[in-house]
Amino acid sequence: SPFWRGAIACSGSEFCKLAITETKSFSRWLVEELEERLPGFEQHLKLHVTGCPNSCGQHWIADIGIEGKKIKVDGRLQDAYYFCVGGAVGLNQGIARPIGYRCLANEVPDAIERLLRRYLDERRPGENLRQFFARHSDENLRESLAGEVIAAAMRDPSPGRVPHAVEG
Repeated sequence: SPFWRGAIACSGSEFCKLAITETKSFSRWLVEELEERLPGFEQHLKLHVTGCPNSCGQHWIADIGIEGKKIKVDGRLQDAYYFCVGGAVGLNQGIARPIGYRCLANEVPDAIERLLRRYLDERRPGENLRQFFARHSDENLRESLAGEVIAAAMRDPSPGRVPHAVEG
């Protein structure tokens, strides 16, 4: 399937001391969910999952790349992912753009399904995912992922680094 063909995941917290989230079984579950939900999806898709900001899963060069985070819900930390879209290697290479959307891990399949259904419904003849993402604003893409208009989420700074706005 296009989901298995383009899926990449880093080692994740099961095998890596730097990882924030578990990625291997999560990626398998995510791909299986997308196959079940979008059985006729034919577009080539690079779906990369990385468990921390080090990006061993190379989420920056994927059509849809997600980076592991933690979100506090009811006083407990839970796995979550921050989304980037539109990356590619090769002739038309480019770095994926962060669009200011993150969600809990169990919400990721719903978010990606909404985004891909919008692509299927609104794409222009011959338009691939990367072109579709380039044609839409971050706000439009966040709305597709969330199913509603939401404010942008800030990407957490890498551990040990000070955001430019804080530097004195």
